[in-house]
Parts: sequence; structure tokens; C-alpha cells
Amino acid sequence: MFKHLITGLLGLALIAPAFAGTAAEDIQIIDPWAREVPPGLTTSAGFLGMKNTGDKEHRLVGAESSNTGMVELHTHINDNGVMRMRPVEDIPVAPGGTTTLQPGGYHLMLMMIKEPLKAGGKMPITLIFEDGSKKDIEAEVRHFSMEKMNHMKMKH
Repeated sequence: MFKHLITGLLGLALIAPAFAGTAAEDIQIIDPWAREVPPGLTTSAGFLGMKNTGDKEHRLVGAESSNTGMVELHTHINDNGVMRMRPVEDIPVAPGGTTTLQPGGYHLMLMMIKEPLKAGGKMPITLIFEDGSKKDIEAEVRHFSMEKMNHMKMKH
């Protein structure tokens, strides 16, 4: 009987991962938005919060949009007193934690925009996670100026 109990427990341990949620299921998206751009410009940025409701770390490893030619994950770094944008391979989200993509920090670089982004509109974005799972979101397009950014409390 003990042998059957051990065999049964081992079997459950092997199939348990099949019942675990995907990263896309564990990650809750908070307030997604994209920066409005004037006509003629084809680059913008996307921002959002990612709350991990799961019990293991997840990583955002990519994004795509039908309204862009390319989306990259970026961050800002302080390079001898000059803030510069740099691509990153992934953006981690700790278990039970929240990672915020915001001006001056992690963000989505939306490049080769096909249709102008106007305040009040929507920007479709698909987020891609480390396990290959995807989450489709719609980011609200908002007006945002550098003046607003200068008044924000940013940690570099």
C-alpha cells in the first residue's frame, strides 16, 4: 500500500505542472497606455503595470502590434549623467509583485507605426512571456508631454 501511495504522489508531481497557469494567465495588466505622437512621427512608447498573481517569477520577453513594424523592450539608464534608452532582453515580474513600465524606466518602444496614434484612440499590443504564452491588450492613447515627465518623481 505504501508503494502505491508513493507511486501515486510521484504521478501527481509529474502532471502538476500541466495544471499550472501560464505566464499570460498569471500576469494581470494594469492601466496600459501609449503616448500620442504628432502626424509624421512613427515612434512612440507604451506603458503599463504587470502584476504577477502566480507563485513564480515571470518575464516579459517581447511584444508585437498590428499597428507597428516592430516593438522592443527598453529601459532608461544613466550614462555619466545622461539618460539614454537601451533595449533589454526581458522584463522580470516577481511572484506576487508588480513591475511598472513608465516614462523614465522600462517601456515598450513602438516603432514604424502604421496609423497615427491620437489621444483617445486604442493601440493593440500583444505581450509575449518566457513560456511562449501571449496576452492581447489594448492601450489607451494619451497625450503626454516632456513637461509632464519633468514634474514626475522618477527613480533612476
